[in-house]
Formats: sequence, structure tokens, C-alpha cells
Amino acid sequence: MREPGPQAKDGNTLPEDGGFWRFSVALYGRPGAAEACLALQDRHGADVTLLLAGFWRAHKGFAGWAAGELARAAAALAPVTAVQQPLRAARRALKALAADEPAAVPLYDGLKELELRLEQIAQVWALAGNRVSAAPRRAEAPSPEQEAAAAARHLGAYITHLALDAEAEQDALQLGAALLDAAYAE
Repeated sequence: MREPGPQAKDGNTLPEDGGFWRFSVALYGRPGAAEACLALQDRHGADVTLLLAGFWRAHKGFAGWAAGELARAAAALAPVTAVQQPLRAARRALKALAADEPAAVPLYDGLKELELRLEQIAQVWALAGNRVSAAPRRAEAPSPEQEAAAAARHLGAYITHLALDAEAEQDALQLGAALLDAAYAE
């Protein structure tokens, strides 16, 4: 995940997200965060946008997911996810092909750019699905301890939402702990 700038390569303005994208790029870039997010995605079907949305919500002062919010956010993402998943598979296949076929490299780069653009759209849709504004729920910003505790609640709720079997849930909780460590390490 990287910061693409205020406009996409095609010149179109990117959707406004109240800072969620910049926050996500910074969190994702922390040591161990990308690996934990991708392991949760690949091994347990987690949606990285929803993982990061929980951290964003904690950062903005939301103590946890209210009843129905997580399901609404997941439903709002469904159309984007339906496009993202096959693109991700195609990009990964092109990456493997590019090792042997140099002509595949620009195709890989193009799919990667498209996938990043779709991730930005997914973030906007996830927030819109719950009408989550950039304004915090409380007047003051949460302390680092409050934010970390809220992020842990968001993450736990999301892992429960995935409805994994007991063994997979334990693995997901360990990966979630690694993500929390990455997010809040000094």
C-alpha cells in the first residue's frame, strides 16, 4: 500500500476519505503490519479495508463497532470486493509470470495500480456504509492507551464476524495481536 497522491495516473480526482487512506498507508507501512494484514486476508478471508477501518475508528475515538455497523460496512464493500478478489488473483499470477516473461511486468504494474485505486474506493464505501465521519465521537482525541484498547475491541469483533472455526480463530487472534503490536509499538 502506498500513497498515490491527490490524483490517479488517469487524472481523475480520488474520492475523499477524511484521512483514512493516509492513516492506512502509515499503519500498513509499520514493520509487521502488512504481513499480519495479508496473512489474515490470505488465511482467514479477512478484508484488509475492514481491518484498517477498525483501527481508523479507534483512532477517531470510536470505542467499538455498534450493533450492525460491521455488517453494514461489509455489505457496503461487497461490490468492490467482488472486483478486487479476481484482480488480486490476476496480479499475483502476473507477478509469478513476470519472473520469466518481462512483457508481463507492465501488466502487473497496471493491475497493482488499479487494485490500489479500488482499495481507496473500498475505504470510502466502508465509511459511507456507516456514515462514519472524520469527526471523533468524543471532544478530545483518545489517549494512545484508549486508542489501542479500542483497536483491540474492533479487531476482536471483526475476527468474531469472520465466523472461523476454533483453530482458525486462534490463529487469527495471534495474527491480530501481531497487527496490534505493529500498530502501537513505540
